[in-house]
Parts: sequence; C-alpha cells; structure tokens
Amino acid sequence: MTTYSNAISVFLSYAHEDEPLRDELVKHLSSLERQGLISTWFDRKIAPGTDWARTIDERLDHASIILLLVSSDFLASDYCYQVEMKRALARDQAGQARVIPVILRPADWKGALFSHLQVLPTDGKAITVWSNRDEAFVDVVTGIRRAIEDLALLPASSPRAALPSIWSIPYPRNPFFMGRDEVLSQLHAQLQAGQTMALSQSPTAISGLGGIGKTQIATEYAYRYHQDYETVLWARAESQDTLISSYIAIAKLLNLPECDAEEQEITIEAVKLWLQKHQKWLLILDNADELDVLPPFLPIVPGGHILLTTRAWDMQRLATRLEVETLSKEQGAALLLRRAGLLAPEADLSQALFEDWQLATSITHELGGLPLALDQAGAYLEATGMSLQEYQEIYQIHRQMLLQERRSRISDHPEAVATTWLLSFRRVQEKNPAAADLLHLCAYLAPDAIAEEILTADSSVLGPLLAPLASSALLRNQAIEVLRAYSLVRRDPSERTLSVHRLVQTVLQDTLNEREQHTWAERAMLAINAAFPKAKHGAWQQCERLLIQALAGTQIIQQYQITSRKASRLLYELASYFQHYARYGEAEPLYQQALYIMEQQLGAEHPDVVSPLSELGLLYKKQGKYVEAEPFYQRALHIIEQHLGSEHPWMASLLNNLAGLYVEQGKYAEAEPLCQRALHIREQNLGPEHLRMASSLNNLANLYQRQGKYVEAEPLCQRALHIREQNLGLEHPDVASPLNNLASLYAVQGKYAEAEPFCQRALHIMEQHLGLEHPDVASSLNNLANLYAAQGKHAEAEPLYQRALHIIEQHLGSEHPDVAVSLNNLANLYAAQGKHAGAEPLYQRALHIMEQQLGAEHPDVVSPLIGLGSLYQRQGKYAEAEPLCQRALHIGVQNLGPEHPDVASSLNNLANLYAEQGKYAEAEPLCQRALHIMEQQLGSEHPYTQTVRANYTNLLQEMKPNISQGE
Repeated sequence: MTTYSNAISVFLSYAHEDEPLRDELVKHLSSLERQGLISTWFDRKIAPGTDWARTIDERLDHASIILLLVSSDFLASDYCYQVEMKRALARDQAGQARVIPVILRPADWKGALFSHLQVLPTDGKAITVWSNRDEAFVDVVTGIRRAIEDLALLPASSPRAALPSIWSIPYPRNPFFMGRDEVLSQLHAQLQAGQTMALSQSPTAISGLGGIGKTQIATEYAYRYHQDYETVLWARAESQDTLISSYIAIAKLLNLPECDAEEQEITIEAVKLWLQKHQKWLLILDNADELDVLPPFLPIVPGGHILLTTRAWDMQRLATRLEVETLSKEQGAALLLRRAGLLAPEADLSQALFEDWQLATSITHELGGLPLALDQAGAYLEATGMSLQEYQEIYQIHRQMLLQERRSRISDHPEAVATTWLLSFRRVQEKNPAAADLLHLCAYLAPDAIAEEILTADSSVLGPLLAPLASSALLRNQAIEVLRAYSLVRRDPSERTLSVHRLVQTVLQDTLNEREQHTWAERAMLAINAAFPKAKHGAWQQCERLLIQALAGTQIIQQYQITSRKASRLLYELASYFQHYARYGEAEPLYQQALYIMEQQLGAEHPDVVSPLSELGLLYKKQGKYVEAEPFYQRALHIIEQHLGSEHPWMASLLNNLAGLYVEQGKYAEAEPLCQRALHIREQNLGPEHLRMASSLNNLANLYQRQGKYVEAEPLCQRALHIREQNLGLEHPDVASPLNNLASLYAVQGKYAEAEPFCQRALHIMEQHLGLEHPDVASSLNNLANLYAAQGKHAEAEPLYQRALHIIEQHLGSEHPDVAVSLNNLANLYAAQGKHAGAEPLYQRALHIMEQQLGAEHPDVVSPLIGLGSLYQRQGKYAEAEPLCQRALHIGVQNLGPEHPDVASSLNNLANLYAEQGKYAEAEPLCQRALHIMEQQLGSEHPYTQTVRANYTNLLQEMKPNISQGE
C-alpha cells in the first residue's frame, strides 16, 4: 500500500488482548490510507532485533493522531496507561498531536486521564455493544476523518494558519527528515532552559561537517516547535553582506520604520533593538561559519532564542555548541530508500526488501552516513530508476561525478557534497598551507582513531610543509585548529587521536592528480610505519592502538604497489603482531608479501630475507603444518650458510628452529645433531658462558626429556639456569624459563618435591617483574597447577588453573589457542575428580577453539579429543568415545607419522577403550603396536614405555580366561 509524503501518521495504542478489534479498525481505516490521508502504525510492525521501547517512543513522538483503543485491559495495562497514554496526552496538551480515545469494549473509563477528550464512537458507545460492528467502525472512521480536516499539525507542510504570523523560514518541511529526534529534543531543552534560567542571551550553535544536516535540523526545529514562538526569523550568515541583506529583509517583515534607512547600520540596530524588547521569537542564523562577523548583528540581551548553524568548532564564547553526528547505518539506509522512492516515507526499514536493506546499508557505509550524500544518492536513484546494485557499481567507478551532482528541486542545500567541501578546502589552503597538507595526509589514513604520534614519529617522511609540525606542538595545534574550524577533522584529546569523515577523504583524493595521489599515499604509509613499533613484549598495546592505521598502510602498499624496505618492514611487524595473537590467517599473506618485496629489492639469497622465511616457518609450525614449514627453515639455513658461513652465530638460531620442528614431529634422530651443532657454534663463537648458550642448552635438554633421557637432560637444564643467573641476575624474567624446564623435568620423573620450589620461584619472578596479570604469568601458573594436579592436590591446582585462564582470556581474547590449553587443563582436573558435568563443556569449548583457530587436523586438537573420549569412556558412553579416539589417532598419524610417540599414546587409549568393552581382538594389535613404537622411539626404560607395557601385560592376562572359554 502506498504511503504518501503528506500522509498524517496515526499511532494506535492498545492492549494486546484487543488485537482482533485493532485489526478490524485497521481494515476500516484502509480507505483513508488509500487516499493518502493517513498512515497507521502499531507495535506489531516492529522488526525483530529492534529496540522496541525506543521505536515506540519515536513513533509516538512523530504521530499527528494518537488513537487510544480503550478497554478494561487497556486501563489495566501499566504500559498503555502509565507510559503511552501519558506521553500522548502531554503531546496533545502541547498542541503537537491530537489524541482520540476509541472505546472498544465496555469499561469504567469515567474519570480517566483522557475523559475530558471527545471519544469515539458517538456518545462513547463501545464498539462491541453495537448490534452492527461495521457501523460502529464506520462511525469511528468518520470521526477520524473530521479530525484530519481540522488538524493543524501536518507532518510535511504545515498550513500557514498553524504557523506564527511572522514566519520567514525559506524552506518547506522536509518529508524525508529523520534520525535527529535526540538532537532536536536536546536543542529544545537547551533553549527552553536558557529562557527559564534567564540565560537566553547565549545563542545555541548546531555544529558539524558540511552536509551533516545542520540547516535541515534548524528547519525541522522551527516547524516542530513553532507553537513556542510568535515570530520565527531566518538570516543567511555566510558573510557580512548576506547578514546585512537578511537583516534589512527582517526589518521589513517586522514593519520597522528604519527598514528603508539609507545607512544600513541604523536598520541593523533597529532589528537588534526589536530583538531585545520582544520575546517568544526564534532567529536562525544559517551557515555562520565565520563567527567573527556575527557580534555586530547580535543583540546584547536577546528576549528570544538565537540558533546558529556552523561548521566552526570553537564557538569563541559566542554560543553553546551542539555537535551533530552522522546517521547510523539503519537511519542512513532508511533515508536512502525513502529518498529513492523504494520505501514509503512513514514505513519502517523492516518493510524494505531484504536485498534492498543490505545494499542500502552498504551504500550508507561507503557514504559515511552523511545525510547530504545519501540525499544525493537517493535523488539520483529516483531520477534514473536504476537499482541499488547498479548504483553501487557505478559509484565505484564514477564516484567523483556522482558526488558533484545535486538533483534536489528545493534550495535548502543547493550544492553537492564535493562542491560544499571544496570551498572549505580552499579556505584551509589560504589560511594555513600546512593544515591543508595535514588534511591530505589524513585522506590516506584510516578515517577513525588517527593516533597523533603518526604525525610526530618521523618528520622526514611528511614533506616540506608538514615536517616542522612533527617537532613543534604549537605549529601542529595551529594546523589542527584550522581544520577543526571547518569541522573537517575531530580531535579526542584524551585519546590523542584525530578522525576525518570518509567522504572528506574521498573528495579530497579526487582533487589530486595521479602523481599527487601516489605521493600522499606513500607518505601516509611511511608515517604509519615510523609510528608502528617492533612487535614484541611491551609493545602489544601500542600495536593495538595503531592496528587500524597499520591495516590502512598495507592497503596502500597493495594499491600503489609500493616495494620499499620500509613497506616490507610494516608488513613484517604487523604480521608478527597477528602471529602473537594466533591470527595466523591474517599473518600469513603479510609475511609472504614482506618476503616478496625483500626478494625484489635485495635478491632471493640476501641474508635479510631470512627473517620473513623463518617467521613463515614458525607460522606453519604453530598451525601444525610441518611439511609446509620445513622448506622455509631449510632455505633460511642455506642462505646464511652460503653468505655468512656454516659457523656464523645466525646458523645456531636457524638450526634450533629446524630441530624444534623435528622434535614436534617425533624425528628425534634428525633433531639431535642439529641441536648439538647449534650448541657447538655458539660455544665456539660466543664462549661457554654466553647468554645465548642458555637457549641452545634448553633446546637440547627438551629433546632429551622427550626421549626419556633424564640423566642427560638434567645437567643441561642446570647449566642453562646457571648461565642466565650469572648474566642476568637471580630475579630476571628470563631466568623463569630454565626454572620451569627443570621443574618439568623433575615432575615427569615423579620428583614432585624437587620440582615444586622451581615452579614457585619461576612464578614469583614473573609476578614481580611483569605484574599479576601478564600472559607469561599464566604459563607459570599452569606449570605449578599441573604439578599439583599430578600429585592429586586438586584444591591447590584449581584456583591456579582458573587464574591462568582468566589472564589469557583478558589479554589474548577468549578464542586464543592458549585459552584452549587452559580449558583442557581445567577439564582434566575436573575429570580426575569425577566432576564429569563440569569437565565436558570445558573439553568441548577447548576442542572448538582449537578447530577454529588451528584447523580440525592440527596436532594440538588431539589433547581435547583424548580428554573428551576418556571422559565418555569413564561414563560408559563407548559409542561417543570411540570416534573421538579414532580421530585423535588419525590426526597423529597424518601430522606426526605412524611411528611418533604421541601416536603410540593414541593407540594405547583406543586399545583400553576396546578392552573395557571386552573387544580384545581389536585391542590386542593396537596395544602391541603402541608398545613397539614406544620401545623404538623412547627406549624400553622410558616411563611411557613402561606404562604401555603394563597395559599390554594386563590385556593379555584378561584375554586368557576368554581364550580358555573359547577352547
């Protein structure tokens, strides 16, 4: 059904028990709707997910007629009676709406708050009492039609009789005006409060970017609150000349004797004197961007209200500023669709086609929620009849042309978006050329949260005009002040950030030629790179602050094909940030692009290429992509060996990386010579007590521990600890790592008494140096908790696990793989205590995180699979346990190979599951294979081997009675 732009909005307030009667009334009102006289609205039209209370309030405040559908249920409803009805009656009393009670069912409404109003049907006879209900509804519709004819308050074009006798607003009411109710209410309250408190001498200024809708708000305010005034005046305030012309016109409108005075100052003073002597007037000074021209035109003590529209930010104590924001995506989409004729003016966004809603929201985002731009786009769509999809495609190619077109037949804002801002750009250029360059730089940064340190990190990349601003806060603030004078940028002093509207960026970019665009884009990227820190501990917060800008920098690198060393540096550091937070999918292409640029600049064999190669290897290793990781490590080793020699210290780091990869794959025989060689290189080049020796010693010790060679591992751990203590001191954070390694070594041997003081000391050091909430503290907490859990000290372990989990979630996010590790640890603890209900959701969440972040086939997924499978086995849920155990085995074989010790553990788990069900034929070969792997890889004396051997022996014992029975 079509809803016309001048249709009167009718709001239906009713109790839900009366929905059938409401529906009948709506049917009878359809004739008025088809004639374009009204549009009806009630709460069942609210879209799912919408803030229903706010929507009802907005609809109620916009309605010209409010129907109270009265019944006993309506009177008994607190919301209908106390909220909707009271709000409706307040608007009726203020002359803003007409309230009509419609008696649906008999009820005792005498004495109700609305009883002084004329009710429908005739004589207040309830509709349900009539012998013919159709006649009752026709009587109601007839009464509503009379109210429409008498109604003075029309939504789009109030008749002159309803407006003040002196009225000089040059524009009709905008039928598409929307989304500014809060601003209008605040404006009204501010002006009225000023009058009440005798502070009306201070004008109120609607401030904001050109095209934000300031003139529209002032116009709507005049129409919406015209009943507060006896005189409403309008003056153009772009310049002194326009103000003089407007004041002469006002003098004639007021019939002042001085209106034809030869000296203009006499006319102006006469208008000012009238404004001082009279009350209940509103004066709108539109486009008052140059505030210094206003004082000679303002009365000293005005008797009414002065409202400015201005782009200026600093009011110079001339007015109280009320800033206007852009429209939300929902408001912008609704405005676009209504302006384009794709949605009726009074219709909700929920009534639009879903595809139109999605496209309109997307276009709103591209246009930055700017009302003028959305109005332009809607007018273009309406004039051409093209689809939203077509417009979006054309905008990508011809945005400059589209932003310069203005198709409005109304002169409330005759200039297009581009034209509006180009004048401001020219004025900025004239006042402060450095400010113009600052705006050019901002045009290529991300529009929001432009950290001010980007402007100060490296003056050499900013160009000749901007460079002095980097070291001079005075010059920098002067430039920002000029931009704020035209609302071209916003500044948040507490966050030390700037922001700029995305369309300002678009229009400004389009004014530049191709060479200038490349220059400013590259300067922006270089400024971002200078500010972005090296991605390491202590810098994560600053990385996060600059993240949105760093991403903008990477887009510049791609779009303008920048292949400088500084470009590769930004890509590399941003990738390292993402890798730290396990955002591997975002890190990988950045590392690859950094590698490509370095290869192009330096050659594929240059030593500096080794860094991105190594990080890509580490990235794949963390994701369990061992096959993909190895070639990167191998290539890095080859480059260093060829260029720097096989004994260069860098070789040691790369050998350790490759050895670590082999250890993860269970390739202990391949890993050991690499660890030994790395240790030898560092001893020869750096000496046996050098700090870097500690990490090589730790790596070799870890390998021996994995193999069950505890006797060989212990002196290496102790030596690593000694080196770090000697070089760094007993309390340095890096001492915690060998402490934890020693504790782990003792714990795996069951030497809990020896392990605990090392865990305690490591935790104490981390807390003292990093604080109680640092992520590295969580690692020490987990180590100590694991130690307690192994001893059955569940009460001591649980709070440590909980605290570790809280820290990791707070710092790394609830979806980080380290969160899954903590969840799995806690689940294991609950399972050991028989708290199955508590353990199961933790296992499931850990499994979900691992799968989402690392992939369904990652080796780390095995831990929660085994834990959950064991939990189901304890509960006798064998059917649920088996596929989990089988999947764990499959992942191990795929990633680690069939002879890895972890595969033996999975075989052993599956064998136990079958044995518990009496499926000995399935269990025996699995257990036998597990034992063979353990003996081959870890040796016959390793604790893990002994555990599997004991299981196999028990299995054979259990099988004997069954074999005898079978015989």
